[in-house]
Formats: sequence, structure tokens, C-alpha cells
Amino acid sequence: MKKTAQWLEISPGQSKYVTRWLPESAPQANVVIVHGLGEHGGRYDSLAQHFVQAGFSVSAFDQQGHGRSPEPRGKIRSYNSMLDDIASFLKWNQAEQANTPTVMFGHSMGGNLVINYALRNYPQPERVISSSPMLEKATPVHPGFLRFARWLMRITPNIKIRSQVVVERLMSDPVEQQMLRDDELFHSQITLRLGAGLLDSGAWALEHAGRVKTALLLSHGSSDYLTSFKASVEFARLAGEACELVALEGELHDPFRSLQRDAILARYVDFIRGAIDQPRPMWPDTQPSEFVESPRASKPSQAQELGQ
Repeated sequence: MKKTAQWLEISPGQSKYVTRWLPESAPQANVVIVHGLGEHGGRYDSLAQHFVQAGFSVSAFDQQGHGRSPEPRGKIRSYNSMLDDIASFLKWNQAEQANTPTVMFGHSMGGNLVINYALRNYPQPERVISSSPMLEKATPVHPGFLRFARWLMRITPNIKIRSQVVVERLMSDPVEQQMLRDDELFHSQITLRLGAGLLDSGAWALEHAGRVKTALLLSHGSSDYLTSFKASVEFARLAGEACELVALEGELHDPFRSLQRDAILARYVDFIRGAIDQPRPMWPDTQPSEFVESPRASKPSQAQELGQ
């Protein structure tokens, strides 16, 4: 296996810190990882190595306000600019490996992003995996606090709050727990703009789940204390045949870092292999113009309790 980590220009004038894991022989598929809140691309080393052993290449980039990106930790330009970054990175990957099918894997915040990406008018990969997506919080936030946060966001959208990170409740593998504690790039900061963007887009995704056309595998542990397992079950129900739900009884937020991870890792590999003989989607030369700015749900939700 060959691993590289470096700044790369993924589109004219746009550079990202990219980590890549490449097999010795030609890859059968290319997996693009979209990391979660507080994380960075390099944090997915163990998962990437598993995929490489299966014959896939893997790549990940540090998102805005994360890892080695220049923005202050937790700060983003906008939610939709994060989707645009994913589109640019996917297009760059497609150019690098033009004859290789692409599967996008997103976890937590990244799970939210890849679902919303699949629902919008963007060029699509062959398949999408969403792990523990942040569609709703596992424990609803008090409506009064949400209204106050929305009001405050109008004045200072980049004010930061700390997210609730309890390492032992994220994953059951002690080795993975210690790796997170030792990770100097990991942080638990989120701006009001990013927090509201995740809540709003999660509600919007649930409202528009029936739009999913790209084959989607959604995995979620029933004992997740951060993101809502019930929201994932509901999304899969609304999405219909395009979405396959893998409900992991008793698993925590990071099931692929669990002591019992073998079964879910095998399911991921099987799903990715299903893309190899799948017809290839078209990749236009320009970014799509049709997407929703500041998505909002059309019925009462956590997001709407923030009020605008």
C-alpha cells in the first residue's frame, strides 16, 4: 500500500489537504471519504487500510475548519460551500482515475453531507455510504436555546460552542479510543453557522428523501448518543428502494471503529464491489446551478425552532 498526504490543487485556485491510500495493483473502485465534525481525512487510516486490502483506492480531504485547512477550527463559509467542495473533490478524483467507479463514504457530519449531496443537482458517484448521519441530534436541543442561537447567529455567525464528545461513547475499541485522544488535529468546536446548517439540511433531507436516485447504504447504531438513529430509520423508510438501511443493534456512533466491526466492514466492501459493474454516471464539465440555498424543512422541526 502507498499512502500520501499533501496539499493538492483540486480545482483552479482551490487547494485541499488530501490523504490518499493506494493499493499496489490497479484499484477496482475508488472510495472518497467525507469526514465528520472535528475530524480530518487522516483519521480514517484504519478504515482506508481495510478498503485497500479489498482492492480499492481511498482518498479524503480536510474540510473547511478542520484538520490542516487554514480556516479557524469549526468555521465554514457556508453549508452549501461544503457541498461544492465535495463536488470539486469528486471531479478531481474522477479525472485522476477516469476508468474506476467511485463510491462516496460519509460519517456523522460527513454522513449528512453525502446524503444532501445525493439529493441535490450535483454530478453523482456510482454509490453512496452514509454512516451515522447527523440528520437530527439523538437528544433534541431545547427549543428556547435554538431560538436564542438563531438570533445570535444573525449577529455573530462564527461564535463557537463545544460539541459533546465522550470518547468512550463514540466507539468500543480501546485502541481506537486512545488514537482519538492522541490526535492533535481533532477538535470539538462548532460554529453557530455550521450547527444551524447541519440541523436545517438534516430536516430538509428528511423532507426530500424521496428524491434519492443514487444507490445509498445507510448504517447506524441504535445506541448512538450523538446523532439520531430514529431519524436514519425514518429517512430510509421515506427514501424507499434506493436506500438500504443497516441497523446495528447496540452499536455506538462509530460502528466501523467497534470491537465488533467485522460485519459492517464486510457489508461496506460488498456494497462498494456492487459499483464495479454498474453503469457509469455522467460527469459534466461545470458545476450545477440548481441547488437549495440555506435549506429549510417545510414543517415544524428542530431546524425551524431556530426561527429566522
